[in-house]
Amino acid sequence: MSKNRILTIEQIKESENKFICKNSEEQLLEIAGRKISIFLLKNFKDKSLLFVCGSGNNGQDGVKASKFLKGKINNKVILVPKTYSKKKLNLLQSSVKSSEIIVDCLFGTGLNRELSGFHKKIIEIINNSKRKIISVDIPSGLNSDSGQILGASVFASVTICMGFYKPVHFLVPSKNYCGEKILLKLPLKIPQKKIPKVQLLTKERIFNFLPKHKNCINKYDKGHVVVIGGVMSGAARLVAFASRKVGAGLSTILVTPSNLKYYAKCEPGTIVAEYSDKQLLRKDVLVVGPGLGKNYDKNFIKKIILNFDGKIILDADAISIFENHKSEFYKFIKKKKSLVITPHKGEFQKVFEISENKIIDCFNASKLISNIVLYKGNDTVISYPNGNVWVNSDASNSLATAGSGDLLCGLISGLVAQKMKLNHSVLAAVCIQNDLSNRKNNVVVEDFLEDIQSVMSTIKNNN
Repeated sequence: MSKNRILTIEQIKESENKFICKNSEEQLLEIAGRKISIFLLKNFKDKSLLFVCGSGNNGQDGVKASKFLKGKINNKVILVPKTYSKKKLNLLQSSVKSSEIIVDCLFGTGLNRELSGFHKKIIEIINNSKRKIISVDIPSGLNSDSGQILGASVFASVTICMGFYKPVHFLVPSKNYCGEKILLKLPLKIPQKKIPKVQLLTKERIFNFLPKHKNCINKYDKGHVVVIGGVMSGAARLVAFASRKVGAGLSTILVTPSNLKYYAKCEPGTIVAEYSDKQLLRKDVLVVGPGLGKNYDKNFIKKIILNFDGKIILDADAISIFENHKSEFYKFIKKKKSLVITPHKGEFQKVFEISENKIIDCFNASKLISNIVLYKGNDTVISYPNGNVWVNSDASNSLATAGSGDLLCGLISGLVAQKMKLNHSVLAAVCIQNDLSNRKNNVVVEDFLEDIQSVMSTIKNNN
């Protein structure tokens, strides 16, 4: 759905240019200004407004909105020049004191350079005003594609997202500057052939794919998850337990003889066995990485992955261990066609190139290995090699706790075991963990485990 599409700067420009070719830039500015004015009139008609407008199209949107509101809302416009002006700084200082709402139209999606000292001072005055701040399209001072702060940024209470969402609205650190996001539709069309095709991940997207079972099934019908265990038994145990909590029929942890001693107190429903190649047979999904330890034999990991015929989830140490063998990692991973890797930033940068643009980094990594990449964080990005990219940005910081990554592996593997497609399982698992993180009493991973079925029921009942 278009309301969940996230467009890059290049895609926004193409969309706007198509409209302008058939109509005009002036008409687009008029429509945008009117939409902004309607929103402001509806929500702040008894307030006094101060429009702080730059010299670009974002500033023109503000000027147009101000004109539409003339006689309807008490408002004033300050036009900010490109170069230093003490007169404008003094005017802004005095105008802020006599206004209740500041409408930030200083810079829009086109900003791609570090701000000057003058414009930093403008933003400082806005942020220190103790007034409600409404940013038009994006808070001024942010890079629209990467979400990076270009020296300083307006700290908005509300961001009016014009036409489509942009990456800046959901990535870290920029999402923390956006406040509440309000999407205003414009007569712009989505570029059809542009990749990456970035979308906002919502629960509605995954509901129809969740496993549904008949009464006559047995545990083998619900699938068997196998986890390769290492020296940190807690991680493998979390994966195995979470996979069954989300519905898998069985879970097995395979351990080398030297590590068996760490699994004496494993959950009674989890099978623990000594590793052998035969133990990989008749299993639906393999999880490799959680709790392996940094000294695990990478050639052994490679052999297991290449020999397994089912779906594979690669995490943690099974990624990091190839830090000095990147080409080898890419080559053998590309041989598997049903695999997802789930690195956080530290693991990601050990095997892939990293920049300030998380979406592009994730997309490039996915193309490089011809498989799914789930790049974790408070702004989780999921990329498929075909160019489809999903962004999830609503998880709480309660996921910053030991075991949350292992939990995610368990959720994915448990759904895959129940014959859910890998690409759908990845999205669903992120949504489920997102909801788990937003339950106020969930603090540690043990709390999340306890609540898995409750969250599953909530998702099903609300759709």
